[in-house]
Amino acid sequence: MSYEKKLMQMKGLVKKNPPNEQTKKEVRSHALPSYTDAWINEGLKLVKNEQGLFFVKETFYPEQYIHGNIPLSKLSSAINYMHEHYPNHPLTISPESLYSFYDTETTGLKGTGVLIFLNGILKKTDQGFLLRQYVLANPDQEVAFLYATEFWREKAQTIITYNGKSFDLPQLVTRWTMNRNLLPKLKQLAQIDLMHSSKRIWKGDLERFKLKQVEEQKLGFIRKDDIPGHLAPIIYFDAVKSGNPVNLMKVLKHNEWDILSLVTLYILSVDLLKEKDVVESAVTYTNIGKWFQDLKTKQASYDWFQFVVNQFPNEEASLAYYYVGLHLKRKQLFNESIQAFQESLKGIDGKFRYEVYVELAKLYEHQNKDFALALEITLQCTVYLANNIYDGSPLKLLKIKEDLQKRKERIIRKLTISRETAQANKKRLEMP
Repeated sequence: MSYEKKLMQMKGLVKKNPPNEQTKKEVRSHALPSYTDAWINEGLKLVKNEQGLFFVKETFYPEQYIHGNIPLSKLSSAINYMHEHYPNHPLTISPESLYSFYDTETTGLKGTGVLIFLNGILKKTDQGFLLRQYVLANPDQEVAFLYATEFWREKAQTIITYNGKSFDLPQLVTRWTMNRNLLPKLKQLAQIDLMHSSKRIWKGDLERFKLKQVEEQKLGFIRKDDIPGHLAPIIYFDAVKSGNPVNLMKVLKHNEWDILSLVTLYILSVDLLKEKDVVESAVTYTNIGKWFQDLKTKQASYDWFQFVVNQFPNEEASLAYYYVGLHLKRKQLFNESIQAFQESLKGIDGKFRYEVYVELAKLYEHQNKDFALALEITLQCTVYLANNIYDGSPLKLLKIKEDLQKRKERIIRKLTISRETAQANKKRLEMP
């Protein structure tokens, strides 16, 4: 039987009552599953609460624990650094907020019938770090399972995830909504999605942003005998049906590695914002400068671009030179801006090369009144655009060509008038 057919067969374990019927049901009995002993023998603990029962595995990590090549002990200093230096940055955790690293495993990717069957939550303690992995005892015990996360508590909470903005949190909200008549109200959760920050930092440096690739290339962690995430649903349903938890424990290990990587990825991301030692490429540090620029933190972004041009060869720092040029232009340091743009042309390509040509043409035309140079740069831009594939939309390309043509015609007119005026002045001076 194929994987897809077996998974669909096992999903029959999930009740498919309409939402209005499901939310009116009474809390189910606390009858122990037949596989309770087998799951306990594999390291899970059975827990009962007022809503029902669930399983949990607790794992403690001391401060000095190292995941990949990064010690967990650096987390506190990373959080404090962001509080002190960048209080409004997306990576900053509010000082008033509790925080935890959060990752789920689900019975599918989308749809109201998809359940979360594993909630992994890691929190900092006085002695180290405690990971609690809550396991859904069976689909009838979903209320007890969700209640155990304590996301309904009054205290403000921040969850740190990887792709949680698009997946984990929406799944949690969906399941909570489906059981809203039996659960306290879910509190508003602030979140930090490390997939988004990773893309901001390593765009153009990493080809893929699957957590596994980030682990291997940036965190120094390589998984051994890992269960592929797409097999998690069938493994869970099989564990419930057969009672054998051996493979389910491998899913818990997969989830554990995910969460430990969240901690070290957060630490590494903050370390890169400290701007001390050069450990990454010019692309990475330019991305960080661009991130600060997009956050309207102009001085911080300018400092980062200057860091790149000071630390890397001109060809590698070409994009940073472009942004330095823009900063200098805004400060009306026009000659310095021209120098930065000229340096950027030594290595920049693609759409940014077009932008550099345009900026130089503007400065030569409007600030230096050097119409000959302005025309030369405009013609270089036209040739470059004609000989290279433009990766934007056809409408954008058409607009660019129209603007170039208008600029060329305007500069030619100015150049003609300038020459005619010069000739007229020369004749007046030559007259007796």
